[in-house]
Amino acid sequence: GRVKAVYNCSTLALMRAVLPYSICVQAAMSPLVDPPGILDFAWTWEAVFWIALSGIFAFLVNFSGFLVMGNISALAHVLLGQLKTAIIMIGAAVLFGSKYTPSQLVGAIGAVVAIILYSHVTIKEKKTDSDRDKDDLTIPLVSSSSSKAMKSMNAATTY
Repeated sequence: GRVKAVYNCSTLALMRAVLPYSICVQAAMSPLVDPPGILDFAWTWEAVFWIALSGIFAFLVNFSGFLVMGNISALAHVLLGQLKTAIIMIGAAVLFGSKYTPSQLVGAIGAVVAIILYSHVTIKEKKTDSDRDKDDLTIPLVSSSSSKAMKSMNAATTY
């Protein structure tokens, strides 16, 4: 959000500035960490289709991430990532019958509880700040201290 505000740019402009560097790093690192290697892969039309579809979805995930980062704090973005992970774990357990260790389940539940508490506290703080701002803008027309001051001013100015 800060970079987007400082440079006053759109999400796509921010992606255009950041992603070429990340693509270069990824292209340099992929052959080193990909076990079969790009040259040993069996390139079929079906494989190219699935890789291209995966690339499109990766772009959409990155685009949505940049949209979110442009409008919320970094901490909230990290918490949304944790929530996404917890939802994926729940979905994998429900749809595919994935099994998790007790420590994984405690971690996922802890992340969801922390996200709920963070959201609750943040909303409460924003409401308190909003109420305080409304009170600061409210100027009483007549208050007891101002009416006393007005009476003393009138008494001093009468001849």
